[in-house]
Amino acid sequence: MNIYNNPSGDAYYRLIDYAMERCETFSLTDARVPEGEEFDIPPYFPLRIVEELKPYLVREKWAESGIGTGQRFYPYDSPVYVWKCCPEAAMIVKAHTDNLQGWGGEGMPEDLCFQNADGKNWLWTVTHEGIRELNAAAEEAETLKDELRGVMLVDPKSPPTPKELVELAEYHGSDRLNLWGAGTAEVLPRLCELPELRIVELFDAHIAALPDSLFDLPLLEELTVYTGNLHGIPAAVGRAKNLKRLNITNGSHPEPHTEPGWKAPAKEELKLTKLPPEIGQLADLRVLDVTYSGLTELPDELANLKKLEYLVLVNHRIEGRPAVLKKLRHARNISFRRDGFF
Repeated sequence: MNIYNNPSGDAYYRLIDYAMERCETFSLTDARVPEGEEFDIPPYFPLRIVEELKPYLVREKWAESGIGTGQRFYPYDSPVYVWKCCPEAAMIVKAHTDNLQGWGGEGMPEDLCFQNADGKNWLWTVTHEGIRELNAAAEEAETLKDELRGVMLVDPKSPPTPKELVELAEYHGSDRLNLWGAGTAEVLPRLCELPELRIVELFDAHIAALPDSLFDLPLLEELTVYTGNLHGIPAAVGRAKNLKRLNITNGSHPEPHTEPGWKAPAKEELKLTKLPPEIGQLADLRVLDVTYSGLTELPDELANLKKLEYLVLVNHRIEGRPAVLKKLRHARNISFRRDGFF
């Protein structure tokens, strides 16, 4: 089962307590890169949590890793610490972060995993890749639905429909939602019922409009839309005060094999011809990516995006280079190309 969301707060604490009760051991990896010209000098000090959990240490093992590419590749071993599961260890683990994806970063180990008595992983994570999985059959996952409310389990072999996924996300208070395929466009008005959403990704060739209510989600930070022909971005976008990343891509195909005769519309047929001036109200926006559109101009209000780092405008209908781009010199990178893709 995939752990679809990032369990946080009480849901994370319940998950840790449950895992400590049913599993034999748990592990974390010290993923710090060695130092020195040959990357052969290991970090000279132990991580704080490793010291705190020393009374419960079962064993220390090593995982192969490396840095570099081709002829400049340096292999090294990362220590993996394995501890005994117990209530005392649970208290220490919960004290270091309040969410499952919080393992990593300066002074923190990565890849929290829990093992059964046979040594096989029951819960495992790969922090830098955002992988979170729990080894449970559908029947066990159903029984855990109430006990581990806030831990959203989804079977990748039998994925729920967009409607079912929205209902499951609402029940668990999910912080993210990734909707794909037929039925996605129809459930968009219901996303306002999920106030915890921070990350939303939509993939449906039939999304023609984005409801105003989508931009009233109080915590929304990332919105990605892959569709066939978006008719426009509503002025309500300016209300998404926490939005940091906005990605819009047209010309996206429906689900494979469902509409074999479907073709991406010509650029002249694309309905997204303007960005609303209200987009300039997104004070926290870091990334704006509009790929394959009918844009013919840019609003001067783009200059108000003082925190913008990456601007991607590729395959559009804008003649020349708009003057407003000169007012975005603070951006790290601007990709502005009339053609490309399709």
